[in-house]
Amino acid sequence: MLPHSLEETVRVVSIAPHVRKTFELLPEPVRLDAHLPKERTPRAHVATQLVKLGLLGCGVRLGDVTVSGEGRATIVLSRGGKSISLADDVDPADVRALVPWILGGLFDARDTAHVLERLAFQSSALATLRTLTSAMLSAGDPDTALTLFLAGVTSGHGLGLHRAVLFARDADGTLRGTHAVGPDDEAEAHRVWEALEIEDVGLDRLVEDIARGAYDRRLETRARGIVLPESGEVSALLAGDGPARYTRPPESPALALLGGRGGFVLAPLRTRDGVVGVVYADNLFPGARISDDAFATLPLYVGQTMLVWENLALFARVDALSRVDPLTGLANRRELDVRFEAERSRAERRGSSLSLLVLDVDHFKRVNDERGHAEGDTLLRALGEILRGSSRPHDVAARYGGDELVLLLPDCGPEEAAAAAGRIGKLAKEKGISLSIGGASFPSGDAPQATDLFRSADSELYRAKRSGRGLAFVAGARVTYD
Repeated sequence: MLPHSLEETVRVVSIAPHVRKTFELLPEPVRLDAHLPKERTPRAHVATQLVKLGLLGCGVRLGDVTVSGEGRATIVLSRGGKSISLADDVDPADVRALVPWILGGLFDARDTAHVLERLAFQSSALATLRTLTSAMLSAGDPDTALTLFLAGVTSGHGLGLHRAVLFARDADGTLRGTHAVGPDDEAEAHRVWEALEIEDVGLDRLVEDIARGAYDRRLETRARGIVLPESGEVSALLAGDGPARYTRPPESPALALLGGRGGFVLAPLRTRDGVVGVVYADNLFPGARISDDAFATLPLYVGQTMLVWENLALFARVDALSRVDPLTGLANRRELDVRFEAERSRAERRGSSLSLLVLDVDHFKRVNDERGHAEGDTLLRALGEILRGSSRPHDVAARYGGDELVLLLPDCGPEEAAAAAGRIGKLAKEKGISLSIGGASFPSGDAPQATDLFRSADSELYRAKRSGRGLAFVAGARVTYD
């Protein structure tokens, strides 16, 4: 048991994280026997740091440690049949200065080389994680962040595994393959690794390629077809707290579909809401094991990625709320303005067509007055569903205000816009909703400039209302909902 005065001193003494990590990497703990005077000297400070390493379990095992008011601090370290003591004329300022002395005096060349190799791995892995964290945050996209995480797991700069696959929970709670990085088979592996060696691809290039989506997706395509049952190895993983390592190929039929023939690891992806996914990473070839250092560092990569992912997911939800009309689920006026400006600029620059439909619910005020605002809200939600179901992926459906909705149609001429108006009007009519629609196309006589689209479409909308409602006028053409 340590003297009380020494416990107080140990509590406040600091040790640099990389120094602590160095002592953790020693092949086995060294025994510390020390005498400390009450006077605070550089030697006493170093002895106190060694005591703290012993209390933390970082490569030091405490032997006889005493404190008295007289004499110089003595430090004796031993391992097996070897021991070394700090010379009286040596006064190191910090425990980090003892590392070469300890390695040279208590460990042979092979042990020292092993420590240096592990230090190099840890240094590279941590530097890679810092780079990836910055890249994930800069990307601002949860999906890209997850792919960058897998790139870190497989990169030689990071954990150095051959392949990594992420299985994420879908809305039904099922684990499905969503992201993957690495070669799909041994032939591709040799081709990729030879190319990387020849080109000497650095981490920055790797991050840039991942962010641009410029990576081989064959393994990801295979993974996207796999559903991962929560049984066997996966069940055991989710019942525990951390990752699991295996020296054999997977027994799970789902994981076996990935074609790995060497060792593999599984790691749960946990947030405050529970397990949101599982990471599988392997060494592709038979007999290739997962190193102790890679396995020990994997939880750090997972934890950091989950922190970034949760923040990005939160930002994405907040951003979506700022761009989406909460009642209809369509884009709001602000988002429409941004998207219209982008599509207008593109159409004018490329000379491509751009059409706009403005939709208005006939007698909407009467619906609210006679059947209540809740019924009016239900009607608008139904229209939102119709527009989402009738739109192409690059179209923009938005609520412009009140009961007025807008559909922006890039690369769409007047005939296609008229056909779209007819489809939407017919679907609304089948639900008992009467719509008047006005449409315009650029370039045309009524909209010689893309900025004229709203004015021209509004003019056509009023023409439809004057003509009896329940129909559309698009670029001068009358459209009925038959």
